[in-house]
Amino acid sequence: MNAQNLADRSLPPVEISSANIGADRAIHAFAGRQSAGYYDPPHQHDRGQFSYRTEGFATVKVEGRSILLSPGRGVWIPAGVVHAVTCRGPAAYNAFYVDGAAHPQPAEVRVIAVSPLLHALVEDAMLEQPGANGERQTFVTGLILDELARSPDVAAMAPVMPRSAGLRQICDQLSHDPARPLDLNAWAATAGMSRRTFTRTFREETGLSPGEWHQQLRMHFAETWMAQGVPLPKIALRLGYSSTASFSRVYCRIFGTLPAV
Repeated sequence: MNAQNLADRSLPPVEISSANIGADRAIHAFAGRQSAGYYDPPHQHDRGQFSYRTEGFATVKVEGRSILLSPGRGVWIPAGVVHAVTCRGPAAYNAFYVDGAAHPQPAEVRVIAVSPLLHALVEDAMLEQPGANGERQTFVTGLILDELARSPDVAAMAPVMPRSAGLRQICDQLSHDPARPLDLNAWAATAGMSRRTFTRTFREETGLSPGEWHQQLRMHFAETWMAQGVPLPKIALRLGYSSTASFSRVYCRIFGTLPAV
């Protein structure tokens, strides 16, 4: 998938409102653009929503996390989940809403890399006219939902901050210096806990082990800096990796693709 499709057809309108999207089919796909500085305050939908960038970048805040969407990466938000969207610069996207009766639908927020097949199916669904062949519509809908359900979650998001003051102090320090090495004994001592209590409490409050949390934080910074055009060697250094190659290996293992700026 790439963004050249936008050059091949008329540009979609800016800042589409979900209120203008009908509910006359199982999947209603559409495209839109967002201007620099765009902000959609916290809101929710009565249908599940999937959107992905075709140009530019956006940050989606949902369930205490910040999800950075780069071109080719999308987020699934179930019905009723409150979220907000911010764009630093101009952006374009494809999206679709899913009727509640259509299955399978992921039950939780998920971040996925959009496959060429999923992109092609969404593009096809956007061209669908009212009264189109119902059998074909059902078939395409099934393929879209299946592709959405089977795509692995790349978890391209900032991790949840813990609630307790001791753990939050450590996470604040790491957020200011993501290159700090993983030292569970030192972290536990700072939090005034034994190592065992620290790791257990950390997982209870964030859903992640300390190592997983640190890695997600680093990848969140990596995505942000890549979006800003920071060179990969500088990103690797800022994140505490010994080389660009070691950073790239970790990035590829998580996102399924090599980093690029």
